[in-house]
Amino acid sequence: MAILVTGGTGTLGRELVPVLRARDARVEVLSRRVHPQFRTGDLDSGAGLDAALDGIDTVVHLAAGKDQPGETARLVEAMTRRGVPHLVFVSIVGIDDIPFPYFRQKLAAEDAVLASSLGVSVLRTTQFHSFAAAPFLGQRLSPVLLAPRLEIQPIDVREVATRLADLALGSPRGRVPDVGGPSVLAGHELAREVGRRFGWRKPIVDFGLPGRTWAAFAAGHHLVPDNRSGGRTFAAYLGSLD
Repeated sequence: MAILVTGGTGTLGRELVPVLRARDARVEVLSRRVHPQFRTGDLDSGAGLDAALDGIDTVVHLAAGKDQPGETARLVEAMTRRGVPHLVFVSIVGIDDIPFPYFRQKLAAEDAVLASSLGVSVLRTTQFHSFAAAPFLGQRLSPVLLAPRLEIQPIDVREVATRLADLALGSPRGRVPDVGGPSVLAGHELAREVGRRFGWRKPIVDFGLPGRTWAAFAAGHHLVPDNRSGGRTFAAYLGSLD
């Protein structure tokens, strides 16, 4: 099977590509710039996409630029023209109910996928461990650790890669059940894990913000407590960092 991966050099793509190759798939990576190891195609303009799809059986769409709906629509159009039968799309839990601008773009892109005539598989996941850790790692020089008064369910990116590989190598399944990480953790628990990992002795200060977006997160729309994945815990992920 020949699979084209958009966003193949990103956080998730770097994990997915070797998983697919280990399962004997022929994997191509889409690049906007000419590169000897990649196929060239521009999701912004659509240039080169038809040629990049030559001989491809399935596309896994991970790329997320400034215009996700437009990029995804151009990819869908090119796949339809070229007769590529299966599009696998990674999405985010809670985007229907959380009015965060990035989520709104992702929802519009997901809608374009589901409304297409292609065979599709759509997997929504919670945030990766690296996303959950980043706000705390950025506070290295702060005398305190600010922790959001929210719950978060970080997931191992390698677990997501495995699930996407299963979808890419199978038949189209539509929107599959959302998946979240193995544990739901409060913001101060995440902060405590980060502090423990790096030996920081800082007080943790909880905070909240006004507005509909924060309220939607506080309501837990971004969580999937009833469908927890395996994979590394947040603490194990932190232990892997230098």
